[in-house]
Amino acid sequence: MKKSFILLSAIVLGLFSSCSDDDSADSAESSLMGSWQLTAEYDNGEPYELDNCELEETIIFKSDGVYEFVDYDPAEGNENECVVDDDSSTGTWSIPSSGKLSISEGSIVIVTDYSISGNQLTITFEEEYDGETWTSKSVYKKK
Repeated sequence: MKKSFILLSAIVLGLFSSCSDDDSADSAESSLMGSWQLTAEYDNGEPYELDNCELEETIIFKSDGVYEFVDYDPAEGNENECVVDDDSSTGTWSIPSSGKLSISEGSIVIVTDYSISGNQLTITFEEEYDGETWTSKSVYKKK
């Protein structure tokens, strides 16, 4: 009887510990899934002025690991109307580790920092060019 109790306890403990790891990975992915609309951008900490169409930019993270990036430009002849731009794209996404987002489009793979606070997603890119580090931050609101 004592051996059965110990074996059952070990199995239950193993189930709980394996579920908690899966839950945290699932939780990070599920909090990222959905549509996010651009609200602000920063270059090296300085705010970048966005026009109405740039503020329509949307990233959609789907549960199957696919993302859609929808970019907008002013309509020809009507600057107040925004239309989907040719720069819109589709690719895959994953979370390789905590706070890291991997985005792939064809052979291009970018791993960047991200954070979610409430309904706000912040994606930060760092690039080095000519010996200087350039930082770009994009802030999105969940739709």
